[in-house]
Amino acid sequence: MLVDGASSSPPTSSSILVLPTILCHLFDACSRGAPPTIQQPSMSSAVALLGQDVDFTCIVNDLGSHMVAFVKADSPPRLLSFDEKVFRRRDKYELKPRLGDLHNEWVLTIKNVQESDRGNYSCQINTEPIILSTGELDVKVPPIVSRSTPAAVEVREGNNVSLTCKADGNPTPTVIWRRQDRQIIRYNGATGFGASVFHGPILHLTKVSRKHMSEYVCVASNGIPPDESWTVKLLVTFAPLVQAQSETVQASVGSMARMVCTTEAWPRPEMGWEKDGEPIYESNNVAMTHTVSGQYHSVHILEIRNVQNSHFGVYRCVAKNDNGIHHSQVTLNQISHNHFSHSNLIPEGSGMESVGYSEDDEDDGEDDEEEGSDEVPGEHENDSQEVPSSPSQLEFYSQARRHESRNAPTTHSELRAIQVDSASLPSILLISIITIFFNFYGF
Repeated sequence: MLVDGASSSPPTSSSILVLPTILCHLFDACSRGAPPTIQQPSMSSAVALLGQDVDFTCIVNDLGSHMVAFVKADSPPRLLSFDEKVFRRRDKYELKPRLGDLHNEWVLTIKNVQESDRGNYSCQINTEPIILSTGELDVKVPPIVSRSTPAAVEVREGNNVSLTCKADGNPTPTVIWRRQDRQIIRYNGATGFGASVFHGPILHLTKVSRKHMSEYVCVASNGIPPDESWTVKLLVTFAPLVQAQSETVQASVGSMARMVCTTEAWPRPEMGWEKDGEPIYESNNVAMTHTVSGQYHSVHILEIRNVQNSHFGVYRCVAKNDNGIHHSQVTLNQISHNHFSHSNLIPEGSGMESVGYSEDDEDDGEDDEEEGSDEVPGEHENDSQEVPSSPSQLEFYSQARRHESRNAPTTHSELRAIQVDSASLPSILLISIITIFFNFYGF
């Protein structure tokens, strides 16, 4: 082909015009009269977006018997059309000759322009010397982020890391970084200086901590929509850190005990519970649950239902991953089933001091004085009378039942309002009566 004879050196104006000149002499089509001219503006430079169609128009006056050619200044130059014929792909190039009222307009259409179509195009007339007009095609390409950029980067806590976002486009895109969670990007350690947005394709982070763990979004833009973004997940690996919510938990026999540990670790740790060095497994009375909160936080719960004496002791919640192992300790202590929050109820006259006395007891005492009408009749009458017989005890019990129906005591102080003079009864009888009251009222 004619193009094959072109030099492999960068194209010049003379090399671009060689093909039409050869064709001119080959077909003996050169006019001997006044030379034609190319009217301006012709072959105006064009800017197109990727995928658009572009027209180059060449207006020729006094063409006569000369011919028009379109050439792309590649290396080597490429003849696209000559006269009314297209020499390249017809699905890519289209020629519309002799348009307009004077039939002097030649239009070359480049379809579905790509980056490879960028360059100089010329309209040439096969005169001696050749007449030509040249225009430039610039193809604007929106940003494209290279998929070679990794979607996840893993680094050990304390080390340095660089996140790269490579983007192409025309014009050359600018790149910014931000955290997906909108937190400040710390460049130097967890508390070092930083900013909400970093400008540049490479984000350098030094002395990385677990607080750096997040999704980082790079956004490439060049003024040609749309912008393109790419997300890189930064994973910071570190050994587990376990902390008990409470170092001591109290429970009574038959109740439920609940022990809680919080954990920080990445990768997520294997978590277990131990007692006396032995692992604990789930059963009908033992349940283990966990929840995940945040990037590297988790909460682990051990529940023991129907606590027995064998359950009391020291427990450990243990977490381990590839970076290490850590544990925290929880002690499960037993509390009495008859433990009261206000005071320990001690029978009067028993010789024991009451413990846990509070201001609530004084308030209860004042209320008892105001409600003196509810006292058991005959309680203080005839303190010197002899020890009552069995029927008297039954009468006392009957009076207590009537007192309950009117205003059953609900506090310890109310219970103390129903008193029995210890001097009038033997100690054994007094303790027996008080025991009856305790059992009857469920204390």
